[in-house]
Amino acid sequence: MAMMAAAAIPVMAQTAPSDTVKAQYPGGEAALKEYIEANRVYPAAAKRNGIEGIVDVRFIVKTDGAREQISIVRLVDPDLEAEAIRLVKDMPAWTPATVGGKPVDSESTVTVEFLM
Repeated sequence: MAMMAAAAIPVMAQTAPSDTVKAQYPGGEAALKEYIEANRVYPAAAKRNGIEGIVDVRFIVKTDGAREQISIVRLVDPDLEAEAIRLVKDMPAWTPATVGGKPVDSESTVTVEFLM
């Protein structure tokens, strides 16, 4: 019977260069919260049934600020998820991430709370 030996290979964590700037909602985090509060519509069926939850929405911010590949990270309820996706789709263009001053596609996540 042959024995196999495993060797530990160190893996270096990749760190973002110091000239990297993350994508952001125009106006920053406070403006994002204001947008969500002003535009979120609590789905009637979910409200009627007492369904609450926190929906995390992941997406790619393109170099032009558009959002693509929108998906749900934390599943809660189909109606709440659909509303969270609608909010992200309807957002104004984001300020894209940059590396070395040049816009790049990047991943971002937004949390939408549905609490009564």
